[in-house]
Amino acid sequence: MTSSQDKTLPFQETLRWSKITSLRAGKGKVLVCRPKTSDDLAALLQAQVAGQIPPLHPLGAGTNMLGYDDNHPLAMVRLAAAGQFAAIEPLGNGLFRIGAAALLGRTLEKLASDGYGGCAGLSGIPGTVGGALAMNAGANGQEIAETVRSLEGLDLATGQLWAWQVGQGGWGYRQSPVPRQVLLTGAVLEFQAVSPQEEERKIRQEWQRRQRVTPRGASAGSVFRNPPETSAGRVLEQAGCKGLQSGIYCVSQQHANWIVNETYGEGLAEDCLILLREMQRRVQESCGILLEPEWRRPAR
Repeated sequence: MTSSQDKTLPFQETLRWSKITSLRAGKGKVLVCRPKTSDDLAALLQAQVAGQIPPLHPLGAGTNMLGYDDNHPLAMVRLAAAGQFAAIEPLGNGLFRIGAAALLGRTLEKLASDGYGGCAGLSGIPGTVGGALAMNAGANGQEIAETVRSLEGLDLATGQLWAWQVGQGGWGYRQSPVPRQVLLTGAVLEFQAVSPQEEERKIRQEWQRRQRVTPRGASAGSVFRNPPETSAGRVLEQAGCKGLQSGIYCVSQQHANWIVNETYGEGLAEDCLILLREMQRRVQESCGILLEPEWRRPAR
């Protein structure tokens, strides 16, 4: 970027992928844009059209994202975690307009203190509300799709506004109606009236459970989606995947569906891919199941 461009768009910087993803994988550089307002987003789109910045892609908290090791030009848009894109606005009757940059766990804690909830089972999922919506995050028999009444966002490829209303469908297991090129900016979600003390107790219990079962090390959560009628962790363990290693990454001895970085250092994205492909190969050879990754990676 030139100095004049930096002056025009002060909310962008070039970082390594390892700095913006929870797995800390990827030694290549990427342009990271952190717009705080709708005007910032408009400026980004104008810069993209003018060819001043590479193609734009959505980025939440980077908790299920795999980066790259080379410097192929990409620009990731991560909404600022303050201001309009992280606001929680009550609309009445259990409805709330929530900014996509708000952290999911903190949002559920805030709503619980105000007497709203019903989704304590999701409270331990890391990342933003927008990221959870984009992949229909779920845990403990709950999915965030159950709360959604409307979605709004911006198509980064076309610059057009995008919207979804309840009844339009598109939800499924780890699947949402949000296209990959759409940056979610907010959503209207519906929650139940609850006892604040009881909901906060359930949230604490879920956090404590997560601490007990989460493998040690930097990670991006579950590597693969669960196949029908079984779990990815079970078939991966049966295929002998625990302990597989490449570089500083290994398949956790605690949970076979987790790749972890116990050093918490910067690693190669290619090492993660080596493990992912070997895990897929072993499971397919042992039981004929082709596991589908849960991780995301921006196309280029």
